Amino acid sequence: MSKTRTPTRKLNFTKRSLELLPARDDGGRLTVFDVNTAGLGFTVFPSGIRSFFHLRLVRGYPRRTTIGRFPDLTVEQARGKASALNSALAKWKLNSYEGEIPFETRRDPNLDDLATQYVERQIKAHSARPDRAAEDVEWMVEKYLTSWRNRKIGSIRKADVIDLHERLGRESGKHTANRVVQMLRAMFYWAEKAGLWHGENPATGIKFFHEAKRTRFLQPSELPRFFATLAKEKSVDLQDFVNLALWTGARRGDVFSMRWENISLDDNRWQIPHPKNRTPYSVPLTPEAIKILKARKRRTKDSPWVFPSRGRTGHIVSVKGAWRKLLERAELDDKDLRLHDLRRTLGSYQAAQGTALNIIGKSLGHTSIAATQIYAQLDLDPIRASVMAATRTIIAGSKKGLKQAKVIELKQLRAGRQ
Repeated sequence: MSKTRTPTRKLNFTKRSLELLPARDDGGRLTVFDVNTAGLGFTVFPSGIRSFFHLRLVRGYPRRTTIGRFPDLTVEQARGKASALNSALAKWKLNSYEGEIPFETRRDPNLDDLATQYVERQIKAHSARPDRAAEDVEWMVEKYLTSWRNRKIGSIRKADVIDLHERLGRESGKHTANRVVQMLRAMFYWAEKAGLWHGENPATGIKFFHEAKRTRFLQPSELPRFFATLAKEKSVDLQDFVNLALWTGARRGDVFSMRWENISLDDNRWQIPHPKNRTPYSVPLTPEAIKILKARKRRTKDSPWVFPSRGRTGHIVSVKGAWRKLLERAELDDKDLRLHDLRRTLGSYQAAQGTALNIIGKSLGHTSIAATQIYAQLDLDPIRASVMAATRTIIAGSKKGLKQAKVIELKQLRAGRQ
């Protein structure tokens, strides 16, 4: 049995005592057992999720049963369920282990239990950005799948997922609806691969809503008031983040998780070791970016992070609220302009000045030219100028051809008269 699952301590379970249990610093699970009810255990996962379970030896083998998540389930309710399992076990023993088995050899987990295991065993172990990916899954389950959390995953049918997809499309937007169904599909595939469930994946074959690719970036007419407002911003973290996102073109997650060990101020280079596409790449740092980083180096002192915080990750993970207020002061639509559009802004202005797409792609860490192709379509001014120039040439050519045709026609007419 792994070290993280070995019972280490007993505790009198109360709402207060369970709330005060800290998550382990080494990334493992903290497990404690109740002093009052045999077999009742409690786990604090690294993600912060807290859950009751029941663990007893059954004919020499440990049987673990998930009871439910805390605080959705109270201590009294968890004790009641654990006591019922203990009674069923005692009755089975008295009956010489004959009759109905109180501990099933395999049962479908509920969605809540599946999400917990999916985060701990798949997301944490294999995602390029495990902390953020785990937060995204937990947030979507909490936000959009609350009513399904206690449902056995075998009871979820394709019709249920279709109804969910259509409802989320109306209430929360097409993008959200598509992402939630994609997450469900991945969770069911993983459950089958991990041997937790067998059956037809109810999230497959769902027709996703069409999502137009975003082409938004800061327009030339918006730049003066945007930068004037940014210069007056009181939050140094927001001011520095926005500038670095613009001058590097890096994804917001990479900027937030920027570490000093990956920055070389000697040759003006930033190595991004774990980007979204898992292919590390280097970002050349401009003088504007270097100036910001040197100032932050003096302020952050001994922190390994460029944007340190006291949160679980050790670094800032979001500035959504401050960003929204910044756009309000700049009189820009916060729903129309997003943080990721800062990255698109750099690529757009590179394309506008005639930079080759492969160069733009390398500067943004793209692994394929297809990912960069959109920047060739964003700024219409050079395209419009090119089309107008071609149009003028065609028109000029047509006028020249018309003039020549009239000359020929006149000559033929004169020849006929002769």
